[in-house]
Formats: sequence, C-alpha cells, structure tokens
Amino acid sequence: MKKLIIFLVLCLFAVSSSAQTQTAEKPKMNVAILIFDGVQIIDYTGPYEVLGSHGKRKVYTVAENADTVTTAMGMKVIPNYTFENQPKPDIIVIPGGGYSKPDPNGRGVAKQMVNEKVIRWIRDNAKEAKHVMSVCNGAFLLAQAGLLDGLEATTFHGMIKDLPNFAKNVKVFYDKRFVDNGKIITTAGLSSGIDGSLHLIEKIDGIGWAKRIAAGLEYNWQPESNYARASLADMKFPKTIDAVLSDIEPIDITSERTFYDSKWTVRTPLSVEDFMISLNKAWSAAPGWTTTKIGKSDGVWKLTEKDGKVWIGEAKAEKIPDNNNELMMVLKIRRI
Repeated sequence: MKKLIIFLVLCLFAVSSSAQTQTAEKPKMNVAILIFDGVQIIDYTGPYEVLGSHGKRKVYTVAENADTVTTAMGMKVIPNYTFENQPKPDIIVIPGGGYSKPDPNGRGVAKQMVNEKVIRWIRDNAKEAKHVMSVCNGAFLLAQAGLLDGLEATTFHGMIKDLPNFAKNVKVFYDKRFVDNGKIITTAGLSSGIDGSLHLIEKIDGIGWAKRIAAGLEYNWQPESNYARASLADMKFPKTIDAVLSDIEPIDITSERTFYDSKWTVRTPLSVEDFMISLNKAWSAAPGWTTTKIGKSDGVWKLTEKDGKVWIGEAKAEKIPDNNNELMMVLKIRRI
C-alpha cells in the first residue's frame, strides 16, 4: 500500500510539472512575409530562412490573393495565405523587387506602391505588429504607408537617394546594413535582409540564438559591419556614362569605400579615340564633374562634393588585338 501511495504521488508530480512546463511555453509568434509579382527572391527567402530556422515562430507568405506569384527572376510561388485568411501577424516583413517609382503598369514595388489594398494591409497590420521590417526597396512601401515619416532608414543603393521623396523628414543612412527604430527596421539591399533578420532574432531571443542561427546557416554575421553598397566608391560614377558603357563584361573588380579599381571588356565599333571622346562627353555632362585630362586613350575627371570631398575618376582604353569590336578598359575612382 505504501508503495502504491508513493507511485501515485510521483505520477501527480510528473503531471503537475508537465502542465507547468506547457503553461510556461510562449506561443509561437506569427511572421507574415508579403509577396507579390516581381518580388526579389532573396528579399523574402533570406528572412524566411532566418526567422523560421529555430522553430520558435510560424513563418508564412501572404499575398493579396491566392494566385501564383511570379518573382523577379521567374520563380513561381503559391502564397500560404491571403489578406483575408492570414493568421494575425506579430512580425511583418516587406521585401522589395523592381523599381520604386509608382507605376500601375509596372511590376514589383512600383505597382504595389499604387495598390491601395497592399498599402492598407501594411498600414493596418503594422499597427498591432510588434516588429515591422523592410528589405531592399520594400522601404518604399513602408514610406508609402506613412510608416517612415520622421524616422531613420536605409534601402537599396540604387534608389536610396529617392527615399526622402516618399517619407517626410526621413533620415537616410548610406553606410548601414540595417537601421533599427525600435519597432520598425529597414535593411539595405538583398542579403542585408539576412542581417536584419538576425538582428531581430537578437532583439527577441538574445544574441546567443542569433549567433547560433548564423553559424547553422554558415553565414558570417558581423552585426557591427558598416558594409553597404550605397557607401562604396563606385556609387560616385555618374549615371550619364551608362549609355556609353552599356555593353560591357567585368574582368576584375576591387570595390572599397574610398577607391574602386576595375577592368572591363567593352563591345563597341568605335576606335579607342572616338570611344574616349564619347566617354568624356557623357562624363563631363554629369553635375559636379569636370574634365581634368582627355587623351586619345585615357581621361581623368574630378568631382567636388558639397561637403568638400574630392573624387578623381580615371579611364584608360586599348584595342584588343585581332578584335575590331572590343576594347579593354581600366576604370577607377578614388577619393583624395
């Protein structure tokens, strides 16, 4: 009889402990990742992988309707939920894709910026969500929803200058992979969404979990890194030269914050001298740039910025032997 009583007490203790453990377990947070036609693949799959990797969250894609979504590179994706039947999100992730100028006939972010249903979904769900994160030019959708007004932010390097046109009094950072305002986080381009997601894990679960997940993904996470494409030297090249360099192939590139060295193959029927004339015409037409030297096969240009920083751009070209339609070009830029 005594043994039976001890056995029953132990059973009750085990049941009580199990119940307490279940009660103590936190419910999984819901992570809704918006997808749409033209969405950039790594923008949404990077955060999906990070935020879903340790099983503490329910991660799902959500779209305006149940139709198959075609990504920027043609991947076909069926959304897990629609706006009407999604679980209530605790975290929402807004990826980017395509251009950021509102266009009802465009794809990616451009079309979604004028899609009132999408903007309303972002605005309404952000009210009760604990965290909101954009990736790449998904920041423009947050801006369009009025969520970046007066905040600090970053976005894709090629569109970062345009962000203040869509968010009032926004302070834009060119040298950060992610910018955290507390509730709202914006990340720079593409892979930066992985860094932002790991930062979010750190905020919620602690630095230990963030580092463990990064190691499991074999990702060299550097939370304090200020690497951002928008801060690199090649961003100083004027857009006016794009037409002259439209048909090029990279041979080698070294890109840092204060200098950029590169070598290219340029497909053009022009002679070396005529090519340099065309390049000089395009380069010197850019605001702030002046020609320092223009020769038959090389040129030097100078840019003085408003803050007094001076940049020197250089180009040198030569014909590739036995090929009348290709040039070898060295293109450099450096801060002095």
